[in-house]
Amino acid sequence: MSIELKIKSKHLTEEARIIRFEERKCLKAYRWDIAQHKASGHNEPLKSYDSKNYRSFESLQKHRRCDVRNENRATFLARAYISGVPYSRVEQKRKDEFHFVHYILPRICAMVVRYGTRADGDWEWDRTKNKYTPTKQLRDKIKQWATL
Repeated sequence: MSIELKIKSKHLTEEARIIRFEERKCLKAYRWDIAQHKASGHNEPLKSYDSKNYRSFESLQKHRRCDVRNENRATFLARAYISGVPYSRVEQKRKDEFHFVHYILPRICAMVVRYGTRADGDWEWDRTKNKYTPTKQLRDKIKQWATL
């Protein structure tokens, strides 16, 4: 198992915790904006898109829910694949197959290439990207592993 992936997983978990803390601060500031808006005598409610604090909150929430969550899931699955744990022990069901195939699976492949042990024919050097990329064989192995 890769110690780097273990550290990455812990950092992503900590990042989500920090983002939730900052989200709460932005919401508190947005509530203060609403109170100031009412106190200044405006009758119409403050629109969420008028507040910088609410836009910051939405941006942080989107980052946490989409980017950080997907990366953490892909890291968890890559660790399981590298250590040889069956997929059925890691996840019992998947809700959205499209999301898994297009967002999670490519990240798993990239992490296996970067942190996994090299088996013959699993990845190759790509001169255009100047890095190792997974071969079709590796992608097929991971897809086979990830079937429910």
